[in-house]
Amino acid sequence: MSKEVVKVILWEENQKDFLKKFYDLQFVPRIGEEVYLKKEKWKVTRVEHDLEISEINVYVELIKKAKQEKSSNS
Repeated sequence: MSKEVVKVILWEENQKDFLKKFYDLQFVPRIGEEVYLKKEKWKVTRVEHDLEISEINVYVELIKKAKQEKSSNS
């Protein structure tokens, strides 16, 4: 069985901004799963598979941080 490379592209959900492109991931994140990118946590909101061109689009939204920054300044 041959292993084909699938292009996985991550997009920010609301603005549809391109975040980062990965190739040949060991696994694709599932809807609701948290991923860590660009020093921030993101939540996967949608996953689209395009089998014709071997591409997977993963849409994520930024997880808002709680008010932890104030406590670190004291």
